[in-house]
Amino acid sequence: MNSAAAVNPGLHLSARTEDRVTIAELAGELDIASVPELREQLLVLLRPASGRLIIDLSRVTFCDASGLAVLVGTGRRARLLGGFLRLAAVPAEVSRMLRSTGLDRHLLAFPTVSAAASAPDAPSGRTGGPVQTPRPVRSWPAHPGKSAGMSGLIASSTELRNAVGAVLSHVQAWHDADPDRRFTPALQAMARASAGTDAVTLDGTARFLLSMLGRHPLTYSPAVAETATRLRQVLGPHVRPAVG
Repeated sequence: MNSAAAVNPGLHLSARTEDRVTIAELAGELDIASVPELREQLLVLLRPASGRLIIDLSRVTFCDASGLAVLVGTGRRARLLGGFLRLAAVPAEVSRMLRSTGLDRHLLAFPTVSAAASAPDAPSGRTGGPVQTPRPVRSWPAHPGKSAGMSGLIASSTELRNAVGAVLSHVQAWHDADPDRRFTPALQAMARASAGTDAVTLDGTARFLLSMLGRHPLTYSPAVAETATRLRQVLGPHVRPAVG
C-alpha cells in the first residue's frame, strides 16, 4: 500500500507498507498549523491489524512542541493496538527539541528507516527511550516533588496544571513582553495541551516554554517573572533559568 497527501501547504505525508510495518515520511514544517490534520492522518494509518508505524523525519525542516505532542499521542495509540511507533532519521534540530522538552523519553528514534524496521520489538514494559539510544521509559513517581533530584520527571499533574493556568491567565503580559511574538506558538501549544488530559504533553510544552526563555529573554514583566518562576519550581531544578 502506498499513499500520499498534503497535510497542509507546509507539510506533506506519504506512506507505504513493508512487511506489515507502515512507514510514513513527513516533509516540511511540523508545527501547530499542521497538528489537527496530521493527527487524523496518522491515526488513520493505525489499525488493529497494522499498529506498527515508523515515521521518517529526514525531510522535516521545522518542528515545534505541538508537533512533537502529536507524535507522542500517536505512539500511545500504537501501543494500545499492540504495536509501536518509532522515529527514523531525526534531524539535529528536532532531536534537540525532543531532549529540551523531555519527550525523548517517550519516543524511540533510530538513525535510518531500515534500522527502525529491523530492531526487535521492545519487551513488555519498555515503551520508549531517548533519541539514538533506545531505552525504557522511567516510571513516573506519584509525588515527583519527593524526587526533585531526578531530571526529566513529569511534574505533579495538579501542581503543573495550576502553574500552567497561571501562565495562561497572564498571557497578555507574556505577549506584551514579547514584541516579536516568538513565544506565541509555544503558548498556543501549551494552551491546547492544558485543554486536554495528557499530562505528558502538558509537561513537555511547559518545559519547552521555559527552555525558550533561556534562549530568548523577554522584556521584564512582574507577571511573566512570577508565573515563569512558579512553573520552573513545579518542573524542578533542572529547568534552565527563566527571566532576570
